[in-house]
Amino acid sequence: MTIKKKNKMILFIILTMTLSVTTGCSDAHKADPVQGKKMQPIVTNAQEDINADEDFTEAFMEREQPGMEEALEKGYNLPLSQSAEEEAEADCKKAMEMIRSIYAGSDKGDSLNPTPDRESISKMYEALQEIGCPVTAAGFHYTMGNYEKMEQFLEECLDGKEGELTLYYITAGGGINRSRFLFDGTDLYVIDTISTWNAKDDPAIADSSLNRIKDWKYTEKGWFAYEYCMPEYPDVTELANGNNLLRVKPMEEEYIRIAEEYLLPIGYLGNNLLRSNWDAGHLEELDYNGLYEYLFALKYQKSMGLGTYSDEIPKEEFETLITEYLPVTAEELTRYAVYDGEKQTYGWKRLGPLTYMANRFSNSIPEVREIQENPDGTTSFTIDAVCEAMGEDCVMSHVLTMQIREDGSIRYLGNQVLEDGLEKITEYQYRLPQTDTGL
Repeated sequence: MTIKKKNKMILFIILTMTLSVTTGCSDAHKADPVQGKKMQPIVTNAQEDINADEDFTEAFMEREQPGMEEALEKGYNLPLSQSAEEEAEADCKKAMEMIRSIYAGSDKGDSLNPTPDRESISKMYEALQEIGCPVTAAGFHYTMGNYEKMEQFLEECLDGKEGELTLYYITAGGGINRSRFLFDGTDLYVIDTISTWNAKDDPAIADSSLNRIKDWKYTEKGWFAYEYCMPEYPDVTELANGNNLLRVKPMEEEYIRIAEEYLLPIGYLGNNLLRSNWDAGHLEELDYNGLYEYLFALKYQKSMGLGTYSDEIPKEEFETLITEYLPVTAEELTRYAVYDGEKQTYGWKRLGPLTYMANRFSNSIPEVREIQENPDGTTSFTIDAVCEAMGEDCVMSHVLTMQIREDGSIRYLGNQVLEDGLEKITEYQYRLPQTDTGL
């Protein structure tokens, strides 16, 4: 059932903070990308008058509304025309029908919020590419299907050329978000339509909304960064983050494999392996108590369950796992980590409000930029931290050195943050107070 428009903004803000809302295509755009206009400001067409602008937007916006001038200035929750809404919802339902059988046959786990397995999401991703539109999906950080059309659309927008393009985004729950981008030669708008599965596994439209993009860029590395117009003071007491970041230009397959196998399972949240300077001779600053759960997931290919540990981890279990992945000894761990010698246990707390203060950088993703094979058999990876919440494809860069064995097992040997990278991010918050360690 379609939600009426009156009070959509709360739902829209929540969804834009948790999802990279993406969707769409246009037959007018051919597959060959136009090159060479990255990081330019949006080019406006001074020759076009306001009537031309109205002719473009009247196809998707109800302009004859009370207070329209103020609404256009604010740019959010704009009145979407009935025809544009009906078209968007019809497209979403057709797309959902294309993946219905895949969703129905997927392994969704036993949680309250069904989540299809990655293999099923991958099949949905492949199926939707048959539409001919750009497609991306939750967990597919570095790829976009039919990316050439998105790249050409953005390049033409930079040249001030009017155009439209639809992008489909498959959510973690197996639903579809359709984003119809519309550029009038000056401003970029987007119609977002959100579709989900109901209790009977039938497609349902949750919401459709029209908003103006406040600012956007297509970076040299191939990321499309855009920021929604959002409510500001005094209309709201707390500002929401309207940033979105999509990888358009494909990365090399080997770079994607390294990132997905060895970097994404660690990340920048809850541990400081990738966001501090350390090596075999300087191991004291690593947050071993925070890092344990990420190495556990890397080794066993599953997260630590709620009942795995309470507030402590047995000495042998902790030391066996940590020393497998890091060049640290058991004796060093008793000095550098939070350790109770009397109980022979290491401290443990789950990440939550009492152990973590939310900040924009922590949910960044690591992107491999360069791979260097070293004479001693180790490999060094130059990595950029890509942060959607900050709208940046490189907040900081660092070099991670690893030993990758023939069987695929690894050891992290050191990390070096480049230049002034640490000054650009929030200071790391250790999982447990460090008063009981040798720091």
